[in-house]
Amino acid sequence: MHWKTLLLFALSLSLLVIYNEFLVYYFVLIQCTWPMLDVSKSEFNDFAKTSLKAMVLADTHLLGSREGHWFDRIRREWQMERAFQTAMTIHSPDVTFVLGDLFDEGKWCSDAEFQDYLHRFQQMFRVPENTEMQVVVGNHDIGFHYMVDRKKQRRFASAFSSPSVRMLRLNGVIFIMLNSMAFEGDSCEMCTEARQQLKKITTTLSCAKGAYTRTSCINEDLFTYTKPVILQHFPLYRTSDANCSGVDSAPPDEKYKHMKAKWDTLSPEASSMLLDTLQPRLVISGHTHHFCQTWHPGGVTEWTVPSFSWRNKKTPSFLLVCL
Repeated sequence: MHWKTLLLFALSLSLLVIYNEFLVYYFVLIQCTWPMLDVSKSEFNDFAKTSLKAMVLADTHLLGSREGHWFDRIRREWQMERAFQTAMTIHSPDVTFVLGDLFDEGKWCSDAEFQDYLHRFQQMFRVPENTEMQVVVGNHDIGFHYMVDRKKQRRFASAFSSPSVRMLRLNGVIFIMLNSMAFEGDSCEMCTEARQQLKKITTTLSCAKGAYTRTSCINEDLFTYTKPVILQHFPLYRTSDANCSGVDSAPPDEKYKHMKAKWDTLSPEASSMLLDTLQPRLVISGHTHHFCQTWHPGGVTEWTVPSFSWRNKKTPSFLLVCL
């Protein structure tokens, strides 16, 4: 009788572990579905046979050696890996975007620590061959503007093929991926290069749109124009999350907190410049750790993605987007 009791206890414990550490992710994430693409919208790409399915997450904040307990690190990273891999299995996105703050201590870690970070990230967030992985830099990856140096910027950009400004075209959808710290508005080398690259992309988009003469665009690779999607770590300027709602939005004690430009959001000047220059149809950002849907001048929608880490948010989540 004693052995039967022990066996039953061991079996019950095993089933409990299997459910809570594996099966529960499937039961929860299978409830998420891809949105239906409204073909009546003007930006629907008639030239693409199928819509582009994008999974967007942000602020994974893999812990480093200085802050956070080792057990907390193991636990949080296990949770994120299981959630991400389950989402890959169920939803099979065409592309996955991670919008910055991949690492919690990238801003001051050594090269050896960075390589450890990189190995852990690639293991946790591995994707199948038919899914692309694209990354945008965040302030915890290289530091806020005042902390960024050339070495940290190049180290991250090289590891993830992620320069400060780049244009990506996938299945007819145009993405503009930006380094938020490069839009401080001063004359630093990183900011100057970002402005120059943005100017080149603006010219390319204008040529695709037919706004320039054929002579002006003779060296450009012409393609079918659609309004781009901006992907960046910092949100565009807003004063607070007061107008945000939903289960993943900021709690009441944070919702009305004043947001500081160049720290919590881009500056008003940088925000207006990006909206005027790129004329996007959608902006997706991270950084605040909470969801928000915001409308900017011209009817441009911005979605701020919640943190994907249980350490930052009790309800971590991601976006499934059809474009």
